[in-house]
Amino acid sequence: MKRPTKAEIRAQLAQHTQAFLSQGGVVSEVNSGASGLIDGAYNTRNFNFTEPRQERTPLTNVMATMDARRSQKQAATTVHRPRNRKKVIYDDFGEPLRVIWTDE
Repeated sequence: MKRPTKAEIRAQLAQHTQAFLSQGGVVSEVNSGASGLIDGAYNTRNFNFTEPRQERTPLTNVMATMDARRSQKQAATTVHRPRNRKKVIYDDFGEPLRVIWTDE
């Protein structure tokens, strides 16, 4: 069975909405954040702020060490080395004769 495309789903939703409104249905607007409210107040049982805030360990020196290592590795890898490349030798008729490796 073929899955409906997004355009088909949008058209179907629009059709259902128009049918609902034509039968006297009314769409009510809900304020932003109202779905998270219980009796007009936030559900405070989900908040976990009972413990005091912990101090964070500064890692600036660790990050500086890591950045220094990274820059050393990048400097070492930027050296251009000649690479071996495969080269095919063809005869006068365009048929391959042999394969050799060359330094480029």
